[in-house]
Amino acid sequence: MSHAEIALSLLVLVIASSVLLVRHTIPIGRQLGIVNRSGARTPRIGGLPVAIAFWAGIAISFALPIARFPAEVERIALIVLAGAIVVLVMLVDDAIGLRPPTKLLVQIGVASVMVLPRLRGQAHGIAIDQFNAPLIGEVHLALPLALTATILWFVATMNAINWIDGIDGLAPTVTLVAAIVLFLHTYFWPRNDPQFTISVLPLILGAALIGFLPFNWFPARITLGDAGTNFIGLTIAAISIVGGAKLATALLVLGLPLFDLVWVTIARARRRQPVATGDKSHLHHRLMERGWSVGRIVGFVGGVSLFFGVLSLVLPSREAKLGALLVLLIVLLLTVGRPGQRAEGT
Repeated sequence: MSHAEIALSLLVLVIASSVLLVRHTIPIGRQLGIVNRSGARTPRIGGLPVAIAFWAGIAISFALPIARFPAEVERIALIVLAGAIVVLVMLVDDAIGLRPPTKLLVQIGVASVMVLPRLRGQAHGIAIDQFNAPLIGEVHLALPLALTATILWFVATMNAINWIDGIDGLAPTVTLVAAIVLFLHTYFWPRNDPQFTISVLPLILGAALIGFLPFNWFPARITLGDAGTNFIGLTIAAISIVGGAKLATALLVLGLPLFDLVWVTIARARRRQPVATGDKSHLHHRLMERGWSVGRIVGFVGGVSLFFGVLSLVLPSREAKLGALLVLLIVLLLTVGRPGQRAEGT
């Protein structure tokens, strides 16, 4: 089988699996009473079928003629293991609720599952050992700093995706865009050394989300829940590192939710409000206050993510990508306002 045939087969099989799993999960969520605690009593168990579809796609990929190095197999196993842990624990949160400090410890724990094996050597674990910095060039991190930075990256991405899951379709759409961009990055780039075996991972995650999204459009029949948002956040963060750090790409395509995370954290701190306490200061809340519909907000955030994701693929230098990040920050400033500024009604 050619690479294109393998990719197409995985895409079709995982989408079909995801659709079937989501469809059968909706009544199960209602029967178990795992539903949203406010507003419509929508099942919040969507993370489980998405995760299962992703794992099924990984299993299928190992049955196809895809040559992988032992270190790559280990890293895929770590992504699956950490993902399984976060889904199982966060399903408990979706069912009965966990305190924010407990959830943060869980996030640090599952991140550590993927990161700490690096202590055994360079061929083990998933860690940001080096990255390309504008004006400086290649930066190599000492092991303690690399482990800390990677755990922070995982935790930040999980929370960024979780915090934008405040309206139907937004979190899976942004993550799908990130998966598409990372697939393109690894399937076609670099031109002289594409990474097909790595490109399979964002392809499978994207396919699982494509199968889920029709059920999550407004008005949603099912939502991701904390299990789902943490799973897709953790997985997309790991994929951005495996096979060579693509942090610039990930930062640009996930820039809005990540900047929103930082913005809201600063805003709550300036108001002396607990960081984990919900309010109406997120990007999507601000846009709703301006009269934007759910569909328009999802289209705007997803479109901005796609635009800057494509820029990350075509911009010729690190400095140009830094400039794009600054433009993205200006976009957030124009839509959210300065940190600490209260949204109406909060």
